[in-house]
Parts: sequence; structure tokens; C-alpha cells
Amino acid sequence: MAEVVDALAALSRILVGITARSLNMLDIDLTLSQYRIVVLLAARGPQRTVDLARELALHPSTVTRTCDRLIRRGLLTRQHRQPDRRVAWLALSESGKDLIGEVMRRRHAEIRRLVDAVPIEDPTEVTGVLDAVVTAAGDLPETQWWQRWIESTLDAG
Repeated sequence: MAEVVDALAALSRILVGITARSLNMLDIDLTLSQYRIVVLLAARGPQRTVDLARELALHPSTVTRTCDRLIRRGLLTRQHRQPDRRVAWLALSESGKDLIGEVMRRRHAEIRRLVDAVPIEDPTEVTGVLDAVVTAAGDLPETQWWQRWIESTLDAG
């Protein structure tokens, strides 16, 4: 099992690099922390600041400041809902949705290039293990993530 952990740790370094390059190629000034918030909102739809803070293991005021920057840049919206209009919900704007979609497509293309360079005898076995790790982390498999991305701004109204 240690070999699997080591391999996934090495892979995670590569994937972070791919994400950083994907952001840089778009010439967008977006930190990985800001990117993570946008990805979470794409996957889960509108969230309260306190829920994002819990998910990211950050203080709510840190998340508020970060989201305020994203709102000023037009990537997020803040909304109030009935019956408690005191609670603010954060959601992707159309611009935020478009941006995260483009970053994800670029990441996907670079990952595809790497995978195509490796002979894989049983893709189903590899996919099963990786999807299980993704699920254990509380995230969505790729096809489900894209479905939530499609719906991410539908909840924003």
C-alpha cells in the first residue's frame, strides 16, 4: 500500500503543475486557493461561506476575503435567499463557469497527452482505483463533476 501512496503523491505533484500551467496559459491571475473555491462551487453549486471554509479548512473570514476578490473580478456572485436573507450564498457567475471550464479542458488535454504516452493494459482497473480514491476524498468522478459544472449557474438565480 505504501507504493500506491507514493505513486499517488508523485502524481499529485504533476497534477498541481498541470493546473498551474493551465491557469498561466490563460494569463489569468488566479491563485490555487481561489481556483479551489471556484472548483468547489462548480462541483457543489452555491455554498455558504461557512461551508466553503469548513471544506477548505480555513477561517471563514479568509474565505470571505478571497471570495470578495473573486466577486470583484466577476467570477462569483453573492446572493440571498428566502426565508433567511441574512445568509449569503456564493455561486459561480457565467464568467467564472466559463473560466473553470476552459482550465479543466486544458488540464484534460495535457493529462490525455500523458496517459496516451503510457501503455495501459486494463484501463477499467486503473479507473476503478482512481475513482475510488476520488470518492474517498469526497469529490466527484469526472463525468459527474462536468454535469455539476453544466448546472452550476442554473442554481445561481
